[in-house]
Order: sequence, then structure tokens, then C-alpha cells
Amino acid sequence: MKRLKWLILLCPLLLTGCWSQLELNERAFVAGIYIDKAAKGNMEVSLSFTLPNRLVPGDLGGAGSSGKPYTILSATGKSFTEAYKKIQATITRNISWGHTRIIIISEEMARDGIKDILEFVVREPSLNINQALLIAPGKAKDIEKLTPIFERFPSSIPTSFTQRKITMDTTTKDFLEAHSGDMIVSLLSKKIMKMLSEGGKEGLFVSPGEMALFHNYKMVGKLDTKAGRGALWLRNLIKDAEVTMNSPTDQHLISLLVMNANSKIRPSKNKPFTFNVDINAEGHISESHSNINLSNEKNIAQLELTAEKQIRNRIKATLKASQEEKADVFQFGEYLSWYKPKIWKKVKNDWPEVYHEKVKLNVHIDLKIRRLGSENDPFWIKGRNL
Repeated sequence: MKRLKWLILLCPLLLTGCWSQLELNERAFVAGIYIDKAAKGNMEVSLSFTLPNRLVPGDLGGAGSSGKPYTILSATGKSFTEAYKKIQATITRNISWGHTRIIIISEEMARDGIKDILEFVVREPSLNINQALLIAPGKAKDIEKLTPIFERFPSSIPTSFTQRKITMDTTTKDFLEAHSGDMIVSLLSKKIMKMLSEGGKEGLFVSPGEMALFHNYKMVGKLDTKAGRGALWLRNLIKDAEVTMNSPTDQHLISLLVMNANSKIRPSKNKPFTFNVDINAEGHISESHSNINLSNEKNIAQLELTAEKQIRNRIKATLKASQEEKADVFQFGEYLSWYKPKIWKKVKNDWPEVYHEKVKLNVHIDLKIRRLGSENDPFWIKGRNL
């Protein structure tokens, strides 16, 4: 009986909740963070919030409305904390970072440097350091003005670009692990166009664009879209890549889809500042406008060599562009420190200059065309031979 009495007394203590936790209806969930440059050296922080009271349609028993299920609030400050606390003071719920999936920084702010932004993100325990980081031309907060055709929230659009490996999926964690703040980040493209889904009204359209090069946590240059594809190969991020080339027989176009690819980087054994890039890839023919006989193994081998050359040129163009900015965005210095620490100790203080002047790549690509599609030859050749 005494044991039973003690159990009865202890049960209420075991059933109590966490005293320091907030209820869901007391939280304001941040979906995206947008950071722009403001006057007098300040920054403008804009937070995109989901609105739970508008997520459930009213005819389903909820208290929903016909308005948008999201909103954006902005404030300026000398620091990120000062700015977001001004936002906190104006809303009825406590800001929660647990659902934040993306940080977008304006190009102007990125060129000034992002150290202060990273400082807050790293120090705030509820912010995930694996969230996507992107750069936007013009005002970053304007991304919230786009029309989310297939999604409910504007922030979901750029997030999907990184999740599906359409563009660079750089994260805050990548910057933390990088030497001297050298990194490559996706730069979004923005344009105004007529939206058929909105009755022909003009709206903001956002898509993957160029790549931003960072040195010492500051944006110092760009890669065009062609060189940017080479960056994806070096970062081992290729997924459903397209390679369009001229046929060796009549110079007409042939398109190849690369479905599987794997890239490895190692320093050369004999040359300290030369790196071997080994790439294995598989693909299939998706389109052919050429009269080339695809059932001929020699022709397939020629196409494989042509595709390999194109990929190799993209990679070398990427390296050249980053060397011009002295930005080791692919972390070749890290490979050198891992595999040849003695050499690294001698050059690490002058690594930007060494990278600019001495780093070279030996790119070896082994690409195999595994499938030709439903037909070996174009349909018009088959029809002509009937």
C-alpha cells in the first residue's frame, strides 16, 4: 500500500510538460530569411512567415480566409539581432527558426561581406546550418513577390532549386568548413514576365542563374551559366545533366542526358599544385538530329569522347574564372592540407597567390552512353528507308 501511495504521488510529476516550451499557437514560424543592404552601414532583415490561420480553407471547418498563407516583415539594424528584434516587437507571437529552410542575400550585401550574417546563424542554436544559402540580384526580399505557381510559398521555389541539384546547394555549414571564406554560391535570376496562371498579369519570375564567387566571405566575381555547369561537376553535384554536342558525321545536334556521375579530386603525387579530377558518368541519348548510325560502336565511342571534351572544357573554364579572382571556391587547399600537410604549411599564408598562379587540373573523364532511347536512328531516316 505504501508503494502504491508513492506511485500515485509521483505520477503527476512524470506527466507534466516542459515548462520552458512554447505552444504552437504562440509561435511565428519563419520560412525564409532575406537580407539587404540598408543606409548608413545597416542591414535590412526581412522574415517570411507562414500564416497558420490561412492554411485551412474556411469551408473545411477552419478559420481560414482567401488571403495569402504567408507574409513578410522587415526591419533595419546595425546587426541581424537588432533588426529581427524590431520585427519581434511588432508581432503577437514568438519568432521560431525551426522551420527556416533558406537564406537569400542581396548581391550588394554579399559584396560587402557576409561574416556578420554567418555569425548570427552559427550562434543561434535553433537555426539549421544545413539550410540553403543563395544570392539574389537587386533586393533579396523581392523574391517574396514571385508567383508560386506550383507551390504555396514563394520561399519554396528557390529552396527546390537546391534540393533538386539544379543549382549549387551551398549551405552555411559549407562556409564554416571552407578555408578563408572561399566558396561558390548560386546566384538567382529575376525577370518580369506575363503569367498565364494569373490571367496574363505581369509577375516576378525567378530561376537559377549564374554563380557567385566568394573570397574571404565577400562576393568578388561571377561564373556564367556555362562555367557554372563545370562547378557542379567539380562539386560532385551532377544530377540529370544535359550535354548537347555536334555530331562527328554531319555536325548536327545530339543531346545526351547524364543520369549518374561521380567526381573525385586528389593531389598529384609528383606535382604538388596539380590536382587529378576523376569523373565516371553514365548517360543516354535523348535526342538526335544527325544521320549518325547509333548502332555502330565506333560512332558511340566518338560521341562519348566529344561529350567528355565538352565537360572537360567546362571544368577548366570554371577553374580559370575562380583563379582570376584568387578564390579557391572548390577547396583545393583543403585537399592539399589533407594529403600533403608539409607542403601546405609552407604555402598556406600565400595560398591565394599560389592558387592564382600555380594550380592546374588533370581532368580524366570516363563517360559511357548506356541507352539510345526507343530508336537507334532518327524516325525520319527510318521513314525514308521504307
